[in-house]
Amino acid sequence: MLKIRNGRDFIGGAAMIVVSLLFIWFGRELDVGNSFQMGPGYFPVILSLLLIGIGALIMVQSLVVAVEDEPDAPANWQAYTLVILAPIFFGLALSRFGLAPTIFLMVAAVSFASKYAGWRHSIALALFMAISSVVLFTRLLSLPVSPFGPWIPFLGN
Repeated sequence: MLKIRNGRDFIGGAAMIVVSLLFIWFGRELDVGNSFQMGPGYFPVILSLLLIGIGALIMVQSLVVAVEDEPDAPANWQAYTLVILAPIFFGLALSRFGLAPTIFLMVAAVSFASKYAGWRHSIALALFMAISSVVLFTRLLSLPVSPFGPWIPFLGN
């Protein structure tokens, strides 16, 4: 009989697999296509399969490697809340603020969830991610995403 030596990793791996299966189930009506003609469901399926593989590896590791005897740290509810709210904010703000301000605000807010991130590093990371995202998604990939939205008309495209 298998013995779970690290319950937290086992639950985390199982959660990753369940979330991946939910993404595949919700996107089951999207055309996947193939590597040369990718459909709208191609990346969600590929990323979900990758997440399933990582989750399975974590579960296998939890059966082999025992958890160290450390006192349980208190739950960081601020981090949980910020990480859950960030994608919701991104979905709601992208069409209004545009890509650059949305990425900047989201990364800056989520970086404050870490106990080790200072405000200077958070702002620098947010600026880097905003500029990189604009260059990558709007210039290089030509995705139909505006760098600045209608709520920031003085910087609009």
